[in-house]
Amino acid sequence: MIQRLLQAKRKVAVLCVLLAALALCTPAFAQLDYDTYDVLQNGVVVGVIYVPQRNTDQSVYQSVYAEYWVLSDRYLYPSDRTLIATTITHATGYHYTSVEDFFANVPWAAGYRYVLVTAVDSTSLPGRTTVSGD
Repeated sequence: MIQRLLQAKRKVAVLCVLLAALALCTPAFAQLDYDTYDVLQNGVVVGVIYVPQRNTDQSVYQSVYAEYWVLSDRYLYPSDRTLIATTITHATGYHYTSVEDFFANVPWAAGYRYVLVTAVDSTSLPGRTTVSGD
């Protein structure tokens, strides 16, 4: 019995190491790429996201990115109480070409919410003047 317990502990340890390695190898993305997206909850469209084209010139550093969201009155903020599956997918059937096009044509009604998401990309941490490890 003790031997089985030790084997189970070894298997769990190996699994933990493999999962940690997978997490390190999987790329993480903080922003969405340029496009129009649907926000779905339990398979129903409850919002739209427009992400404008970013500077494609790699020699020019762009530090601020924006995403424009419109959430319908059916959108529920995820929490322990709502337990709802929220997914973001590429929109089908329509595509906004600019922020102006998005604001002029995105569905809007009473109870809808507008959300502006901005991300600031920096090569330094706030409050630090030196780089560790140099």
